Amino acid sequence: MAGTVLIAAVMFVALVGMIICSKKQKASPAAQPIAIGLLVVVIVCGVLMMYKTGIFGDTNNFMEIENRYYASQGNVVGKYVNSNFAGKKVLVLMDNGYENSPRTKILLDALNEGAGGNLDIVADTLTLAKGPNQGNELQGFEMPLFEVMTAKDFDAALEKHKDAGVIISTIGLPRDVKAMRLWTKKDRPNLILISAADMRGYDALIKTGMVSAIVAVGPDAKFTEDAPPKDIQKTFDIRYVLIDKKNVEQYSGMFR
Repeated sequence: MAGTVLIAAVMFVALVGMIICSKKQKASPAAQPIAIGLLVVVIVCGVLMMYKTGIFGDTNNFMEIENRYYASQGNVVGKYVNSNFAGKKVLVLMDNGYENSPRTKILLDALNEGAGGNLDIVADTLTLAKGPNQGNELQGFEMPLFEVMTAKDFDAALEKHKDAGVIISTIGLPRDVKAMRLWTKKDRPNLILISAADMRGYDALIKTGMVSAIVAVGPDAKFTEDAPPKDIQKTFDIRYVLIDKKNVEQYSGMFR
């Protein structure tokens, strides 16, 4: 990450210098070769940035590294489900367009791999009662579900999969979480959150057993361009934490 930041900084300074020299070419002819030299620096930095971010298909590129970190969440949760809720059908709730997202397969494969291939998994999304993000469109941009879904929408998605004993939500919980009918069900499924963002007050949900576990970016997370370790658990530990009843007090600060 530091390398990319340094390249970006050099590129920015060179770009500013090039613009200044270009404006002074008429008054000072010597500024022209300097401007050309700085242009070369900008181009070189741009090429390096593209290599760094994997645009040229480097096998150790940014997206490959990020996908390995992302997959580590699924692997660890798969092990957790297999250890605590073996034999139960798993419903994974995902965002709009999940069918066409490469990350869907990455996560589902990692979940199953973590569970030793023993999971019965189905993926689905929510259908908003108000229609597709009604009243929340922004110049054709579709708002993510966690911004617009309601308790009613979430409950409706679960009703479609009554046979699921474990719910893994990658879209968090609705803002009106307390209104969910899920909490009143006698035999409610076990709920796990992956990539949880706003977790204020969720420690109470864990302590009362409403939520079995939450995977979130840890307080000591490290983001680096280096390839993650081959050990999946070590890869997970670099960025994420899995919080359940056993360690919820340890991470109490993440719920404030």
